[in-house]
Amino acid sequence: MTKTKNTSEQILDTAQAMVQEFGFNGFSYAHIAEKVGIRTASIHYYFPNKEDLGEALIARYLKGFHAASAQIDAGTTDNLERLYGFTRIFSGPVQDNSTCLSVMLSSDLATLSEKVRVELAGFFNANLSYLERVLEEGRQAGQLQFEGEVKAQAHQFLASLQGGQLLARGFRDPDRFEMIAKGLISALKV
Repeated sequence: MTKTKNTSEQILDTAQAMVQEFGFNGFSYAHIAEKVGIRTASIHYYFPNKEDLGEALIARYLKGFHAASAQIDAGTTDNLERLYGFTRIFSGPVQDNSTCLSVMLSSDLATLSEKVRVELAGFFNANLSYLERVLEEGRQAGQLQFEGEVKAQAHQFLASLQGGQLLARGFRDPDRFEMIAKGLISALKV
């Protein structure tokens, strides 16, 4: 790994942690520079402006989601187990008393650039597409049951997980997220 890659990744890691704790507008390049131990000019070298940083964060987060969902799919053909795996993706930030990047970026949506908003919508669409596929396959295989359209069920599932993150953070209690996630899956069991 090159020094350039290490510095860029350190910047992204630090920025992501800050977004997940304070929101996209809750930090500056100076905050990142202090944490990483570099000058702000170095950050501008990799990410000329905060919009570029936001796009890079979402792109990396989306790449991580695709890798995690592929790993879930490779590990099982049971769609109920796939849903459990999906909820574990969202439980990670809860253990650190934070929320996922997409939830925090959504709370700052009014101040994000249009390009970052589009990237964020793309991230949500990837999550929803995965859920729709798993839910529909699970219903067809007799592994899952639910009323109505798969699209509505996918939206409800994702919204519940994201809301569960906020409740867990507000109460500083990761068990609340786990309770919500288990309830969602339990309601879908045949």
